[in-house]
Amino acid sequence: MSGLAKWVMDRRRNAIIGVLAFGLIPIMFWLAAAILGLVVLRKGVKEGIPVFAWGCLPGFVIWMLQGDATALLVMLDVALLAYLLRVTMSWSWVLLVGSLLASFNTLIQPLLMSDVLNFAVDLVQTVLQREAVEIPERSMIFSQAVMAVSIFQVVIAVLALLLARKWQAGLYNPGGLRSEFHQLRLPVAFSLVLGAMILIGESVGGAFSVLSQAAVPALILPGLALVHGILAKKEIGVVGLIAFYLVGFFILNVYFANLLIALCVIDSFVDIRSKIQGKASNSSDSE
Repeated sequence: MSGLAKWVMDRRRNAIIGVLAFGLIPIMFWLAAAILGLVVLRKGVKEGIPVFAWGCLPGFVIWMLQGDATALLVMLDVALLAYLLRVTMSWSWVLLVGSLLASFNTLIQPLLMSDVLNFAVDLVQTVLQREAVEIPERSMIFSQAVMAVSIFQVVIAVLALLLARKWQAGLYNPGGLRSEFHQLRLPVAFSLVLGAMILIGESVGGAFSVLSQAAVPALILPGLALVHGILAKKEIGVVGLIAFYLVGFFILNVYFANLLIALCVIDSFVDIRSKIQGKASNSSDSE
């Protein structure tokens, strides 16, 4: 994909062709969003506006014809988050604002995608009926669908932005994204805000439950970054990462996310990586 990124950055016309072509393919809209993110990250808002306008056109057409605004909303989210990352140079801000965006999007999803959401509710009810399971109220299923779609769209936007940043680093700053990811650590204030979102969502429930669900991905990613950073500092390599994910998914299972969230919050207060010496440092100390 580095060839695609290089081609996109050669001319504005190439970027416009890229977002139009991939935007018209429903399952490839995330690639169009990544191209937009790359343009905004590298060349700024002025250069990104025409690409954004043309990139939104396929998403708008799909929304009008099929009632699915996912591609359009992902483009909007990526444009905003890419500008935020360009200005702040902080993934912490991206994660916090992304969580707030996911929460806000639940307010507009029923207006933009009512037909798609109702179809999803009908599908869930049909599956539950076939499984002879007690079917919850339709309104409850609908609200869960709204939350799931809203969070999914923002997660895709953040992943597209990560891809755009990877492209940018590959073209202009090799290894830059790896270093950023390994150093990703939420400030204390951000952890407190996200923690408050989880607390409010879990305690109040109802429409507020989206706050807790939207905050979880923003806490998991820094937890993963912490583990990756420690393993890189100790020069453990790919074997250590494979072992970590195998233990996480197959042994810890449902508790894996809770562990990563706990690591993220603790790291915000303690800065674990600063207290761990690298392998090279340990070797020099022992000599």
